[in-house]
Amino acid sequence: MQIAVSDTVGPGSDIREQAELAAELGYDSYWTQELIDVKDGFTTATALGVWDIDIDIVVGLPSPYTRHPAIIATVLSSIDDYADGRVEGLAMGTSAPEVIRKLGIDMDRPIKRLSEANDILRALIETGECTYEGEIYTLNNWKLRAEFSDDIPLYACGAGPVMQEMATAKFDGLWLPFNATAPFTAEVVETGEENLEEFGRDREKFTYALNIPTAVVDEDSEMSVEEQKRDIREFTAWHCCSDHIKPLVEKAGVDYDIDALRTAVRENDSEAMAEIVDQEFLDVVAAVGSPEHVRDRYLEYIDSGIDCPVIYNYGPQEVKMRNVQELAPEKF
Repeated sequence: MQIAVSDTVGPGSDIREQAELAAELGYDSYWTQELIDVKDGFTTATALGVWDIDIDIVVGLPSPYTRHPAIIATVLSSIDDYADGRVEGLAMGTSAPEVIRKLGIDMDRPIKRLSEANDILRALIETGECTYEGEIYTLNNWKLRAEFSDDIPLYACGAGPVMQEMATAKFDGLWLPFNATAPFTAEVVETGEENLEEFGRDREKFTYALNIPTAVVDEDSEMSVEEQKRDIREFTAWHCCSDHIKPLVEKAGVDYDIDALRTAVRENDSEAMAEIVDQEFLDVVAAVGSPEHVRDRYLEYIDSGIDCPVIYNYGPQEVKMRNVQELAPEKF
Protein backbone atom coordinates (compact mmCIF):
# COMPACT_ATOMS: atom_id res chain seq x y z
CA MET A 1 0.00 0.00 0.00
CA GLN A 2 1.48 3.35 -1.06
CA ILE A 3 1.01 6.40 1.12
CA ALA A 4 3.15 9.51 0.71
CA VAL A 5 3.76 12.61 2.81
CA SER A 6 3.94 16.24 1.69
CA ASP A 7 4.31 19.64 3.35
CA THR A 8 4.66 22.80 1.27
CA VAL A 9 4.77 25.49 3.94
CA GLY A 10 6.43 24.25 7.10
CA PRO A 11 9.95 25.31 8.08
CA GLY A 12 12.73 23.00 6.97
CA SER A 13 13.15 21.55 10.47
CA ASP A 14 9.47 20.51 10.48
CA ILE A 15 9.72 18.92 7.04
CA ARG A 16 12.85 17.02 8.04
CA GLU A 17 11.18 15.73 11.21
CA GLN A 18 8.16 14.52 9.22
CA ALA A 19 10.34 12.84 6.59
CA GLU A 20 12.48 11.08 9.21
CA LEU A 21 9.37 9.73 10.95
CA ALA A 22 7.88 8.67 7.61
CA ALA A 23 11.07 6.76 6.74
CA GLU A 24 11.07 5.09 10.15
CA LEU A 25 7.44 4.01 9.71
CA GLY A 26 7.93 2.54 6.23
CA TYR A 27 6.34 5.15 3.98
CA ASP A 28 7.23 4.84 0.30
CA SER A 29 7.92 8.44 -0.56
CA TYR A 30 7.87 12.14 0.22
CA TRP A 31 6.26 14.28 -2.51
CA THR A 32 7.42 17.87 -2.73
CA GLN A 33 5.32 20.64 -4.24
CA GLU A 34 5.10 24.39 -4.42
CA LEU A 35 3.17 27.11 -2.72
CA ILE A 36 4.44 29.89 -4.92
CA ASP A 37 4.92 32.53 -2.19
CA VAL A 38 6.34 30.17 0.45
CA LYS A 39 8.44 27.28 -0.88
CA ASP A 40 9.47 25.71 -4.17
CA GLY A 41 9.50 21.96 -4.62
CA PHE A 42 13.05 21.76 -5.98
CA THR A 43 14.69 23.17 -2.86
CA THR A 44 12.72 20.88 -0.56
CA ALA A 45 13.60 17.87 -2.74
CA THR A 46 17.29 18.85 -2.68
CA ALA A 47 17.18 19.14 1.10
CA LEU A 48 15.58 15.69 1.38
CA GLY A 49 18.39 14.40 -0.81
CA VAL A 50 21.28 15.85 1.19
CA TRP A 51 19.66 14.95 4.53
CA ASP A 52 20.12 11.33 3.42
CA ILE A 53 16.78 10.18 4.79
CA ASP A 54 15.88 6.67 3.66
CA ILE A 55 12.76 7.63 1.74
CA ASP A 56 12.13 8.04 -1.98
CA ILE A 57 11.39 11.49 -3.39
CA VAL A 58 8.83 12.60 -5.95
CA VAL A 59 9.74 16.11 -7.09
CA GLY A 60 6.98 18.61 -7.75
CA LEU A 61 5.45 20.83 -8.93
CA PRO A 62 7.34 22.88 -11.52
CA SER A 63 5.31 24.68 -14.15
CA PRO A 64 6.49 24.82 -17.78
CA TYR A 65 5.19 28.40 -17.83
CA THR A 66 7.79 29.53 -15.33
CA ARG A 67 10.60 27.03 -16.01
CA HIS A 68 11.69 25.71 -19.41
CA PRO A 69 11.50 21.89 -19.47
CA ALA A 70 15.21 21.68 -20.38
CA ILE A 71 16.02 23.63 -17.21
CA ILE A 72 13.65 21.42 -15.21
CA ALA A 73 15.69 18.44 -16.48
CA THR A 74 18.95 20.08 -15.38
CA VAL A 75 17.64 20.76 -11.86
CA LEU A 76 16.13 17.27 -11.66
CA SER A 77 19.47 15.67 -12.57
CA SER A 78 21.13 17.68 -9.79
CA ILE A 79 18.56 16.52 -7.24
CA ASP A 80 18.96 12.93 -8.46
CA ASP A 81 22.70 13.24 -7.81
CA TYR A 82 22.32 14.72 -4.31
CA ALA A 83 19.71 12.09 -3.43
CA ASP A 84 21.86 9.16 -4.60
CA GLY A 85 19.20 7.93 -6.99
CA ARG A 86 16.23 8.20 -4.61
CA VAL A 87 14.23 10.40 -7.00
CA GLU A 88 11.29 8.22 -8.01
CA GLY A 89 9.23 10.71 -9.97
CA LEU A 90 8.66 14.23 -11.24
CA ALA A 91 5.20 15.78 -11.13
CA MET A 92 4.42 18.77 -13.36
CA GLY A 93 1.46 21.11 -13.39
CA THR A 94 0.64 24.31 -15.20
CA SER A 95 0.06 26.21 -11.93
CA ALA A 96 -3.05 28.22 -11.10
CA PRO A 97 -4.15 30.66 -13.82
CA GLU A 98 -4.31 33.56 -11.38
CA VAL A 99 -0.67 32.96 -10.39
CA ILE A 100 0.55 32.83 -13.99
CA ARG A 101 -1.40 35.98 -14.89
CA LYS A 102 0.07 37.87 -11.91
CA LEU A 103 3.51 37.12 -13.35
CA GLY A 104 2.45 38.74 -16.62
CA ILE A 105 2.56 35.43 -18.51
CA ASP A 106 -0.08 34.48 -21.06
CA MET A 107 -1.45 31.07 -20.05
CA ASP A 108 -1.88 29.86 -23.61
CA ARG A 109 -2.55 26.22 -24.56
CA PRO A 110 -1.79 24.61 -21.18
CA ILE A 111 -2.37 21.01 -22.30
CA LYS A 112 -0.16 21.38 -25.36
CA ARG A 113 2.56 23.05 -23.30
CA LEU A 114 2.54 20.28 -20.70
CA SER A 115 2.52 17.64 -23.45
CA GLU A 116 5.58 19.11 -25.17
CA ALA A 117 7.34 19.54 -21.82
CA ASN A 118 6.80 15.81 -21.28
CA ASP A 119 8.41 15.05 -24.66
CA ILE A 120 11.51 17.10 -23.87
CA LEU A 121 11.91 15.79 -20.34
CA ARG A 122 11.42 12.19 -21.43
CA ALA A 123 14.16 12.54 -24.04
CA LEU A 124 16.60 14.21 -21.66
CA ILE A 125 15.99 11.70 -18.86
CA GLU A 126 16.37 8.70 -21.17
CA THR A 127 19.18 9.87 -23.47
CA GLY A 128 20.64 13.07 -22.04
CA GLU A 129 20.03 15.00 -25.25
CA CYS A 130 17.14 16.44 -27.22
CA THR A 131 16.47 18.10 -30.54
CA TYR A 132 12.85 19.15 -30.68
CA GLU A 133 10.59 21.12 -32.96
CA GLY A 134 7.18 21.64 -31.42
CA GLU A 135 4.43 24.19 -31.63
CA ILE A 136 5.60 25.81 -28.38
CA TYR A 137 9.14 24.63 -27.70
CA THR A 138 12.18 24.35 -29.95
CA LEU A 139 15.47 22.79 -28.89
CA ASN A 140 18.56 22.38 -31.05
CA ASN A 141 20.99 19.68 -29.96
CA TRP A 142 20.48 20.34 -26.24
CA LYS A 143 22.64 18.08 -24.08
CA LEU A 144 22.99 17.37 -20.38
CA ARG A 145 26.45 16.68 -19.01
CA ALA A 146 24.93 14.67 -16.16
CA GLU A 147 23.31 11.25 -16.32
CA PHE A 148 20.24 10.14 -14.42
CA SER A 149 20.70 7.14 -12.15
CA ASP A 150 17.58 5.50 -13.56
CA ASP A 151 14.43 6.19 -15.53
CA ILE A 152 12.20 8.66 -13.68
CA PRO A 153 8.39 8.46 -14.01
CA LEU A 154 6.62 11.65 -15.04
CA TYR A 155 3.27 12.62 -13.52
CA ALA A 156 0.84 15.26 -14.70
CA CYS A 157 -1.07 17.29 -12.14
CA GLY A 158 -4.59 18.44 -12.93
CA ALA A 159 -8.23 17.46 -12.97
CA GLY A 160 -9.94 18.52 -16.21
CA PRO A 161 -11.07 15.91 -18.76
CA VAL A 162 -8.57 16.97 -21.44
CA MET A 163 -5.74 16.87 -18.89
CA GLN A 164 -6.89 13.42 -17.80
CA GLU A 165 -6.85 12.13 -21.38
CA MET A 166 -3.43 13.62 -22.15
CA ALA A 167 -2.00 12.17 -18.93
CA THR A 168 -3.17 8.66 -19.78
CA ALA A 169 -1.73 9.01 -23.28
CA LYS A 170 1.74 10.31 -22.37
CA PHE A 171 2.50 10.41 -18.64
CA ASP A 172 3.13 7.72 -16.04
CA GLY A 173 0.49 8.96 -13.68
CA LEU A 174 -1.98 11.68 -12.74
CA TRP A 175 -1.81 13.63 -9.47
CA LEU A 176 -5.24 14.98 -8.63
CA PRO A 177 -5.41 18.28 -6.72
CA PHE A 178 -6.69 19.17 -3.27
CA ASN A 179 -10.30 18.64 -2.27
CA ALA A 180 -11.21 16.11 -4.94
CA THR A 181 -14.09 13.96 -3.72
CA ALA A 182 -14.25 10.15 -3.76
CA PRO A 183 -17.09 10.06 -6.34
CA PHE A 184 -15.03 12.32 -8.61
CA THR A 185 -11.86 10.24 -8.24
CA ALA A 186 -13.83 7.08 -9.02
CA GLU A 187 -15.07 8.66 -12.25
CA VAL A 188 -11.56 9.82 -13.16
CA VAL A 189 -10.10 6.35 -12.64
CA GLU A 190 -12.92 4.61 -14.52
CA THR A 191 -12.53 6.92 -17.52
CA GLY A 192 -8.75 6.69 -17.24
CA GLU A 193 -8.81 2.91 -17.44
CA GLU A 194 -10.76 3.17 -20.69
CA ASN A 195 -8.27 5.73 -22.03
CA LEU A 196 -5.28 3.65 -20.98
CA GLU A 197 -6.68 0.63 -22.81
CA GLU A 198 -7.33 2.74 -25.90
CA PHE A 199 -3.77 4.09 -25.86
CA GLY A 200 -2.26 0.66 -25.26
CA ARG A 201 -0.96 1.60 -21.81
CA ASP A 202 -0.60 -0.71 -18.82
CA ARG A 203 -2.84 0.27 -15.88
CA GLU A 204 -0.43 -1.45 -13.49
CA LYS A 205 2.28 1.00 -14.55
CA PHE A 206 0.09 4.10 -14.21
CA THR A 207 -0.31 5.82 -10.83
CA TYR A 208 -3.28 7.83 -9.61
CA ALA A 209 -2.21 10.05 -6.71
CA LEU A 210 -4.26 12.52 -4.69
CA ASN A 211 -3.47 15.39 -2.31
CA ILE A 212 -5.60 14.90 0.81
CA PRO A 213 -5.72 17.80 3.31
CA THR A 214 -5.47 15.94 6.60
CA ALA A 215 -5.78 16.60 10.33
CA VAL A 216 -5.82 13.70 12.78
CA VAL A 217 -7.36 15.03 15.98
CA ASP A 218 -6.38 14.03 19.51
CA GLU A 219 -9.03 14.99 22.06
CA ASP A 220 -6.46 14.69 24.85
CA SER A 221 -4.12 17.25 23.29
CA GLU A 222 -3.47 20.55 25.01
CA MET A 223 -4.69 22.13 21.77
CA SER A 224 -8.45 22.32 21.43
CA VAL A 225 -10.13 20.19 18.77
CA GLU A 226 -10.99 23.35 16.85
CA GLU A 227 -7.36 24.51 16.96
CA GLN A 228 -6.29 21.18 15.53
CA LYS A 229 -8.82 21.43 12.69
CA ARG A 230 -8.58 25.16 11.98
CA ASP A 231 -5.75 25.27 9.43
CA ILE A 232 -7.12 22.46 7.27
CA ARG A 233 -10.62 23.92 7.52
CA GLU A 234 -9.43 27.36 6.41
CA PHE A 235 -7.23 25.93 3.66
CA THR A 236 -10.23 23.94 2.43
CA ALA A 237 -12.45 27.02 2.59
CA TRP A 238 -9.97 28.98 0.48
CA HIS A 239 -9.62 26.20 -2.08
CA CYS A 240 -13.36 25.53 -2.31
CA CYS A 241 -13.99 29.14 -3.35
CA SER A 242 -13.05 27.95 -6.86
CA ASP A 243 -15.89 27.50 -9.32
CA HIS A 244 -14.50 24.19 -10.56
CA ILE A 245 -14.53 22.66 -7.06
CA LYS A 246 -18.14 23.51 -6.14
CA PRO A 247 -19.78 21.03 -8.58
CA LEU A 248 -17.59 18.22 -7.21
CA VAL A 249 -18.64 19.00 -3.64
CA GLU A 250 -22.30 19.22 -4.60
CA LYS A 251 -22.11 15.93 -6.49
CA ALA A 252 -20.79 14.34 -3.30
CA GLY A 253 -23.94 15.52 -1.50
CA VAL A 254 -22.94 18.85 0.09
CA ASP A 255 -24.35 22.15 -1.14
CA TYR A 256 -22.93 25.49 -0.04
CA ASP A 257 -23.15 29.21 -0.73
CA ILE A 258 -19.92 29.92 -2.59
CA ASP A 259 -20.39 33.69 -2.41
CA ALA A 260 -20.78 33.55 1.37
CA LEU A 261 -17.67 31.36 1.57
CA ARG A 262 -15.69 33.81 -0.56
CA THR A 263 -16.74 36.64 1.74
CA ALA A 264 -15.70 34.65 4.82
CA VAL A 265 -12.30 33.87 3.29
CA ARG A 266 -11.77 37.46 2.10
CA GLU A 267 -12.60 38.80 5.57
CA ASN A 268 -10.62 36.02 7.32
CA ASP A 269 -13.73 35.22 9.32
CA SER A 270 -12.94 31.88 11.00
CA GLU A 271 -16.39 31.48 12.54
CA ALA A 272 -18.16 32.03 9.22
CA MET A 273 -15.80 29.58 7.50
CA ALA A 274 -16.45 26.97 10.20
CA GLU A 275 -20.21 27.41 9.79
CA ILE A 276 -20.00 26.68 6.04
CA VAL A 277 -17.13 24.18 6.02
CA ASP A 278 -18.53 21.98 8.78
CA GLN A 279 -17.64 18.35 9.48
CA GLU A 280 -20.02 17.09 6.80
CA PHE A 281 -18.28 19.33 4.28
CA LEU A 282 -14.82 18.22 5.44
CA ASP A 283 -15.87 14.59 5.15
CA VAL A 284 -16.19 14.84 1.38
CA VAL A 285 -13.13 16.96 0.53
CA ALA A 286 -10.56 16.25 3.27
CA ALA A 287 -9.70 13.81 6.06
CA VAL A 288 -10.27 15.35 9.47
CA GLY A 289 -11.14 13.67 12.77
CA SER A 290 -10.08 10.74 14.92
CA PRO A 291 -7.35 8.39 13.66
CA GLU A 292 -9.95 5.74 12.80
CA HIS A 293 -12.13 8.23 10.96
CA VAL A 294 -9.22 9.61 8.94
CA ARG A 295 -8.03 6.13 8.00
CA ASP A 296 -11.57 5.33 6.84
CA ARG A 297 -11.49 8.42 4.62
CA TYR A 298 -8.19 7.27 3.09
CA LEU A 299 -9.63 3.82 2.47
CA GLU A 300 -12.58 5.45 0.75
CA TYR A 301 -10.20 7.17 -1.67
CA ILE A 302 -8.20 3.98 -2.16
CA ASP A 303 -11.43 2.08 -2.91
CA SER A 304 -12.24 4.76 -5.51
CA GLY A 305 -9.04 3.85 -7.37
CA ILE A 306 -6.35 6.09 -5.89
CA ASP A 307 -3.03 4.23 -5.87
CA CYS A 308 -1.08 6.72 -3.79
CA PRO A 309 -2.87 9.03 -1.36
CA VAL A 310 -0.60 11.93 -0.37
CA ILE A 311 -0.96 13.32 3.14
CA TYR A 312 -1.11 17.08 2.67
CA ASN A 313 0.29 18.44 5.92
CA TYR A 314 -0.76 21.99 6.73
CA GLY A 315 -1.02 23.49 10.19
CA PRO A 316 0.62 22.89 13.58
CA GLN A 317 3.58 20.51 13.61
CA GLU A 318 1.90 18.51 16.38
CA VAL A 319 -0.95 17.67 14.01
CA LYS A 320 1.38 17.01 11.06
CA MET A 321 3.43 14.52 13.05
CA ARG A 322 0.27 12.84 14.32
CA ASN A 323 -0.90 12.50 10.72
CA VAL A 324 2.31 10.71 9.77
CA GLN A 325 2.16 8.50 12.87
CA GLU A 326 -1.49 7.47 12.53
CA LEU A 327 -1.51 6.92 8.74
CA ALA A 328 1.57 4.69 8.67
CA PRO A 329 1.13 1.77 6.24
CA GLU A 330 1.12 -0.75 9.10
CA LYS A 331 -1.98 0.96 10.57
CA PHE A 332 -4.14 -0.15 7.63
